[in-house]
Amino acid sequence: MTELSNPARSRALLIGAHSFTDPDLEPLPAVARNLDRLAELLRDRSVWGLDAGHLSVLAEPDRDQALGEAGRLADEAEDTLLVYYAGHGFVHDLSNELYLALPRTDPRRLYTALRYQDIRELLLGPQVRARRKVVILDCCWSGLALHGAMSATGLGGLSDIGGTFVLTATSETRTALAPPGETYTAFTGELIGALEKGVPEAPPLLTMTTLYRHLYDALVAKGRPTPQQRNGNTAGAIAVARNRHRPPVPGPGPEDAVTSATEEASVDPPPVDSPSAEEPPAEKPSDEEPSDEEPSDEDSSARGPRVRLPGRRRRRTVVMASALVVAALGSLPAALNLIGGDGSDADADAKAKGNLTVTIGVSAPLSGDFASLGRGIRDSADLAVKKANADNVAPGVTFKVRALDDKGDPASGRRNATELVADRSVVGVVGPLNTSVAQAMQKTFHDAHLTQISPSNSDPALTLGDGWQQGTFARPYNTYFRTVANDTAQAPAAARYLYVKSKRRKAFVIDDKQTYGASLVQSFKKAFGEEGGAIVGESHVDAGRRDFSTQVSQAVNAGADVVYYGGLYDAAGPLSKQLHAASSGVLLAGGDGIFSDTYATVAGDGADGDICTMGGAVPDSLPSAETFIKDYKAAGYNSSYSSYGGYSYDATSALIQAFKSLHVDPSDTVPSAKRESLRAAVQNVDFDGVMGKVRFDANGDAVSQTVTVYRLSGGAWKAVQA
Repeated sequence: MTELSNPARSRALLIGAHSFTDPDLEPLPAVARNLDRLAELLRDRSVWGLDAGHLSVLAEPDRDQALGEAGRLADEAEDTLLVYYAGHGFVHDLSNELYLALPRTDPRRLYTALRYQDIRELLLGPQVRARRKVVILDCCWSGLALHGAMSATGLGGLSDIGGTFVLTATSETRTALAPPGETYTAFTGELIGALEKGVPEAPPLLTMTTLYRHLYDALVAKGRPTPQQRNGNTAGAIAVARNRHRPPVPGPGPEDAVTSATEEASVDPPPVDSPSAEEPPAEKPSDEEPSDEEPSDEDSSARGPRVRLPGRRRRRTVVMASALVVAALGSLPAALNLIGGDGSDADADAKAKGNLTVTIGVSAPLSGDFASLGRGIRDSADLAVKKANADNVAPGVTFKVRALDDKGDPASGRRNATELVADRSVVGVVGPLNTSVAQAMQKTFHDAHLTQISPSNSDPALTLGDGWQQGTFARPYNTYFRTVANDTAQAPAAARYLYVKSKRRKAFVIDDKQTYGASLVQSFKKAFGEEGGAIVGESHVDAGRRDFSTQVSQAVNAGADVVYYGGLYDAAGPLSKQLHAASSGVLLAGGDGIFSDTYATVAGDGADGDICTMGGAVPDSLPSAETFIKDYKAAGYNSSYSSYGGYSYDATSALIQAFKSLHVDPSDTVPSAKRESLRAAVQNVDFDGVMGKVRFDANGDAVSQTVTVYRLSGGAWKAVQA
């Protein structure tokens, strides 16, 4: 049973650095506000209730002060010891270790900073009596505390010691974010919000796992760097705060009838206790992050409008793991068919007609910040099933949907995959939304020969393998397909739009030295040249770069009329602002990594006209989607079909058509389409779908690689071309 860490026997240390003697280090006034508000909340008896003497705040310490105070509190703590740091982070060029900036830190002499390894060794020392430890890092490259070069025996090893939870603002390759004009830094701002307002649909005590999942969802939805976590044993259940959220008590609503399997069974997901779990990877997003290795921190696979829908009811809790639920129901097909989805009508029809009921699984985020996208995926799959049943597509067969909530969390996605595999009536799965969740599910489905078709994942590695950037394509799992374009189509689409529509002829390219950005730039250079354009210069910058004066001067002096940036919004925003200040006639372009409201805010009014690309078409622009849109609205679903509804409808239709091609005997009492046979049939489907031609290449990618170009107008991204 989860219990609040005893405030009388616990200690907390908050360390921050917001001003620096080195002129190259940007001041971080938000950090000072982070410390003040966190201290207030941790002392508040409605949150944790630490006495003033049990919580120490070091706003501008030197190295000896920080380690000395950490040692003192470590000597005193018996229950939980919490250490928090906010400020600049650095990576040592030789050791690849994480260093934390202090006021007098010289970035060229990192021995003037606080080495994270020193904190780790202190917390693992024999004098530490605390049975539980929490480390929270809000700085650039903070993910090194999880995945550093020394791995489980070095920087990441802290969380391998039982009862320790490490939570970081970013991955080891990403910068943190202090948004201009905001009171707090991006990561700590969401943490403060969770402590102030509570977390909807969470238990009365906020465990570290609950906080992590909430932060991950909130930050990914805003297009911000994704937090990551690592914990040992049951550390995910450490609770240092009460949940202040007080939800209303409404009557049952129409959406309450369609819930995930874990919600219907009233089972809360177990704490994420893997060695490294993110996106709700806990990305890897995130992204995001979670899987046990998880999210890439962009979960750039989550596209389209992001709307947070508050939960409207509390879940009941029983002491039983979801795996036990599957085991208990494994011999009860009828019970299994009732878990998740809404399929009651399908079941009733099947009984009345003596039909065979065949299940299409769906895994998508039905709660949390991605719920609007996930419900659109679920409901569009449901619409495809209803249409197939009404048209009697497969005589003697009634199709139904079983929808499970993965929360955008790879760990939840993995559990969903296990449950869907255990349900022998499931012949295929639609989803998930997030790339990190797909990575967590792929092997489980492959080992069971169960086909999955995602309507939204765009990471090329899912179908082409990790070596795709080097031109080596190797399909990792032949049971994985997708109906949406992968990211390799983005740069050519941008090049075509810029050259043909925007009449740009000279491009200067910049990448952030990361795999995603460098790959985009290489692809763009080739595509722009093939269109007839010229690359007049290029530059490679660190991902943390915010001063682009040199690159802007080079681009303007070279006569560039467009700068193509391979990287993410947090750097692209400042680049755009500086570029337009120097030359209003030059556009900035990029991939889906800059598709963020934050980009528009930072870039400012002068950025109107900048473009980015995203995989997939806009359904409203397609004549082939007119009937789908009409039928979806007529069906009365509570959620919009959103960005991926059409692709979900097509994915479901592909599974149904594949099953129909194999199931030839209406009198069968069990599916004649075995899972491996169905996979082969999906590989060969070919029909005109809602979003265009539905057919898959040898890697499982959609043959129709449609990409939408978005143009910044009035501070908002608007689709201008598919």
